[in-house]
Formats: sequence, structure tokens, C-alpha cells
Amino acid sequence: MDQREIETLLENWNIGKLVSCREAERGVVNINWVVKTSQGKYVLRKITHFTRIEDLRFELNYLTYLQEHNFPYKIPAPIRTKNKESFLRFKGSYFWLYEYIEGRDIKRFGYSELRECARMMATYHKIVATSGLDNKKGGEVFRRKSVLKELEKSVAQIQTEDRQDRKDRIFLEESSTLIPLMKSLDGREYSKLPKYPLHRDINPENTLWKNKKLIGLIDFENIGTMNDTVIKDISVMLQYSCRDRKQKHKLDLRLARFFLREYRKHRQLSDREIEFLPDVITAGSIEDFSYAYWMLVNDPKRAKLYRLKLYSRTAQWYQKNKQEIVKALLN
Repeated sequence: MDQREIETLLENWNIGKLVSCREAERGVVNINWVVKTSQGKYVLRKITHFTRIEDLRFELNYLTYLQEHNFPYKIPAPIRTKNKESFLRFKGSYFWLYEYIEGRDIKRFGYSELRECARMMATYHKIVATSGLDNKKGGEVFRRKSVLKELEKSVAQIQTEDRQDRKDRIFLEESSTLIPLMKSLDGREYSKLPKYPLHRDINPENTLWKNKKLIGLIDFENIGTMNDTVIKDISVMLQYSCRDRKQKHKLDLRLARFFLREYRKHRQLSDREIEFLPDVITAGSIEDFSYAYWMLVNDPKRAKLYRLKLYSRTAQWYQKNKQEIVKALLN
């Protein structure tokens, strides 16, 4: 959109006159603009076409709930339009607006950052677990059926069309290992854990910091798509915040143990729950692999080819070293 269209769109909110706007560099799924008006600074968020309207509505109500129930970190809570709506439709797409959160992300976490994130996540899980919030989507274990369907569909399309570019060759090679691996995961016991509508993507890119203090959490778009366990939230944190600095597909066990100890200071977490972590990270990495390929096909400008190999190696490493990882995390 050009500035004139954005100006027209922003007239739906009582936020003053537009001074400047720019498209945000961050973001993999949705498209954001940072807008400055005579009354302040905001983020205008455009929702992708495949987001269901009921999921978006649940997400925005959820963010409002967290804000009203004293979640002690800044979040992108929606600003109501002049018509008291949380979002609106403009030229075929949905948009919503929130106050810009001043802060920066930290690319690499150390012990102090992990300590703050553990406290934040435990606090967040306590609020959600007692909230009664429910997106009415129990969710399939590990999203196995959905991910396998997407992988097998992509394999069939490549073979039918006889595509031979690099991304397709890598995808076919890695899928031959990942599809059987996904099928082998046994989620029967994991499926018995309590499930809630959770962030499911808390990682360094989605946290905001100021003066070395954690001040905000962003990008809640997953919470409307399915309910999941707190272990899913924790698994993402470990995978992306506690990975080995030289070999990113591996887990830095010292950092992971530290995070879990800090989390357990604020919220109970059983040894049994921790034992599920390798399987959850394996399944999550295969899902990330599938999405990385989707991005390469549908949004190549923002996609990263290296992620195919990275996610495949991650899934395979966690499954191969499953027993050693669990033993180390419980010590």
C-alpha cells in the first residue's frame, strides 16, 4: 500500500493525522507498518489471506484479556476503531492497530535473558491456565496429520511437474527422512497433558528489551489456531534461545537446564512433562521445515533456503539423541 491508502485506512481510528509511515522489516507471516501520527506511534498490521476471521477475533480478544488481567509485560493489544471494532476490512484484507512498543530484540540469549524469559513465561502460563480461554480447537497431536498431508502434497507436486530447482531437490531429499520420522512419533501420552491457547512461538525475535530488561512480548497470531501444552511453548524457547552457538541444530544443554530451573521457581513443571521435549521439538522442526518450503514457493523474497537443511538436521538430531537430552535436562 502507498502512503495515501494508509492515510485513508487510519482515518478509521482516533489517532490524529498521519505524519510518516514505513513498512517494518521484521515479520515472516504478516505485514506491518510503523506509523507516526500527531498523537503517537503505532503499528498497523495486515493479516494474511489464510488467517480465519474467527481466529483473528479470538486473538484480539485474548490480547485484551491479558492486558486487563495484569500481564506485567507490554503486548500488542488492539486499539478500537471509531466504530468500537478491534479490526476492520479494507480492500479485501483485514487490518488492526496497536501502540508501538519501544524496545529491541536480542539475537543471542545468555543466562540473564533466559532468567527473565523463564519468569515471564511462567507468569504467562499461570494467567492462561486459570483464564478459561479456549479457542475450541483441541488440536491433533504434534499436528502430525496436517504436516504429513502438506509434505506429501508438496512431494507429489514436485514429482508430477518434474521440477528440478535447488529448493525442490533439497525438499525431496530431506522429506524422504522427515516423513517417516514424523510418522514414528508416538504422541499418545503427550496428548493427555492439559492444553491451552498459547503463543507457541516465544523466541528472541518475539521478545522486546530495554536497558537489559524484558519489557514486551509480540506476535500472538498462533493462539487462535489450536490449543497446545505449555511444553510446546517451552520447546520453542529451548530450540531457538538455547541452541548451540556453533551448530544451531543442537541444544546447549547448560542453557536449557538453566532455563528449566528458573521456570520451575515460578511455576510447577513435572519431570514427565520435560521428557516430552525432544519429541515436541522434533515435530515442531518438521512443521517448520514444511512451512519454510511453503515460503520458498509462495513468498520467495522473504524466504530463506538454508532453513530447509537447518530444520531437517534439528529434527533428526533431537530424535537421535532423545534419551541423552532428557537425562541431561533432568540432572
